[in-house]
Amino acid sequence: MTRLWNDPADFADEMIAGFVAANGRYVRRVTGGVVRSTVSPAGQVAVVIGGGSGHYPAFGGLVGQGLAHGAAMGNLFASPSGQQVYAVAKAAEGGGGVFFSYGNYAGDVLNFDAAQERLRGEGIACETVTVTEMSSARASMRSTSAAASPVTSRCSASPRRRPRPGTTWPR
Repeated sequence: MTRLWNDPADFADEMIAGFVAANGRYVRRVTGGVVRSTVSPAGQVAVVIGGGSGHYPAFGGLVGQGLAHGAAMGNLFASPSGQQVYAVAKAAEGGGGVFFSYGNYAGDVLNFDAAQERLRGEGIACETVTVTEMSSARASMRSTSAAASPVTSRCSASPRRRPRPGTTWPR
């Protein structure tokens, strides 16, 4: 089988550029990933997902109306950096805070948490849900989940508004 590659170091950037070129109606490129190209209602909680680009544009493909507001997309099989996650969250946030959802991978947890703390320091409300799955073979362990991410992203992205003052985010 013949394969064509450009410089491997440019894989993630070129993949995102191609994805945005093909789907500009739904997403636009920002530093670190993609966000919706449409306007979200003011005060709506922004759902930001993400992870490494080993699954090609899987995370970017879950951004759009009725889906996530943004996706931080790391390099090939590498978590997005804290700066990438922060940049995507800032671009997606519209006054309602940010809800992060990502896989239970060490790098994702570290970098999404760092971005969350930075956003909280700026007064932006943030909450996180890490996606894990359980199987009978691993019932005693929390494992990461590629299969559950699309379902979790879709459920999380139902229209949300920031809680009224004095109330808390549901857990």
